[in-house]
Amino acid sequence: MEEVTTPSPTKPARKWARAVVYLLAAIGLILTIIIVIGMMQKKGRPDHTFDADETVSDLMTRNYGKYSEAQKGWLFVDDADHTTYIVTVVQQKKIAGKDGDELYLVTSGKPLDASTTGTSFYGVFQLRWTGDQLYQYSSPRTLGAYEPVTPEQVHFEALSADVWGWVVKTVVKEETENASVVTTRNVVLALHDEKIVELAEFNAALDQTGQGDCTETEYHYAEWKKARSERKAAAAARAASSTGDEASEAASAPEEEEGDGEHFDPVRCTKLQWSYRTDPVSDSTFTPLYITRKAGMEEGVQVPAKTWKVMFDPKSFSYLLPDELKVSLGEE
Repeated sequence: MEEVTTPSPTKPARKWARAVVYLLAAIGLILTIIIVIGMMQKKGRPDHTFDADETVSDLMTRNYGKYSEAQKGWLFVDDADHTTYIVTVVQQKKIAGKDGDELYLVTSGKPLDASTTGTSFYGVFQLRWTGDQLYQYSSPRTLGAYEPVTPEQVHFEALSADVWGWVVKTVVKEETENASVVTTRNVVLALHDEKIVELAEFNAALDQTGQGDCTETEYHYAEWKKARSERKAAAAARAASSTGDEASEAASAPEEEEGDGEHFDPVRCTKLQWSYRTDPVSDSTFTPLYITRKAGMEEGVQVPAKTWKVMFDPKSFSYLLPDELKVSLGEE
C-alpha cells in the first residue's frame, strides 16, 4: 500500500521576512539614486571660492592704484591735495560663508612723505558670494587717525552667528605749548544694508599731561593753585585794610595778577584705559559689549575700575553706549 505524504503549509513568518528584505532593498536603491543625483548636481555647479592673494591684489589695485615694489605697498594719490599715500594690507581674513568664501580686509594708508600734513586713513572691505555672484562692499578711505593703523590695532570679531565685523583702534596725538594729549578710540564696524557702517565708537585710552610726566604735571598744578590762593589771600587782606576806591582797586587786583596774564587753569593729569570683550555667539542675536575702565586718574583725581554691559539695538543697528563711554577728554 502506497504512503501519501501531505506537504506542510508555508510559515507566515518567512513571507514577512522576505517582504522586509525587499522593502529595505528598495529603500537602499532609492537612497543610492538620490546620492548619485546630488553628486552629479554638485559636480555641475562651480565652486564658490577664490584665491585670496590674487583677489586682494586686484582689489587693492582697483581701489588705490599701482603696487610699488620699492615701497612695498600701493600708491594712492589724493585728487584734492595731490598728496601721495602708501597703502598696505594690515589684516585679511577668509572664512566659509553660506554661499561660498567670504573675505574681510583692512587697509592702512599713510603719507609717502612723512613731512607732509596729510592725515592717515584706513579702509575696510568685505567680499562675499550671494548666489552665483561675488559682491564687494567697502569703505576704502576713513579719515580721522593721525597715526596709521597697524595690524595690532585691528580685531576681527564675531558679532552674531551671521555677522562678522572689525574693531579698529585709531590714535590721535595733539601737542600744544602747555599739554600733550593722546586719544585712542575703538571703532566697531560691520556690513549692514550693503554698506559698511559704524556700530559704536568708544574710548580705549586717554593720556594727558602738561609739563613733564604725570607727577610733574600734578606738581605744577599744586604750585599754581598754592600761588593763586596766596595772591587771593593777600588781596583780601589789602581790601580789608582799605576804604572806598582803594578797596575796589584791591579787590580787582587778583584778576590782574592771576598767572601773569594767564586766564586758564593749568592742565591736570589723565591716565585712563578701557578694555572690552564679547560673548560667544550662537544665533542671529548680537553679542553685548562688556567695556571695562581700569582704575586710573582723571583730571588729577583717582577713579575706580568700572564695567558697563552695552546692548545692541537692532532698530538703529548700533550699540547703545552710555554717555560715560561716549565722552572723551575735552568733549561735552
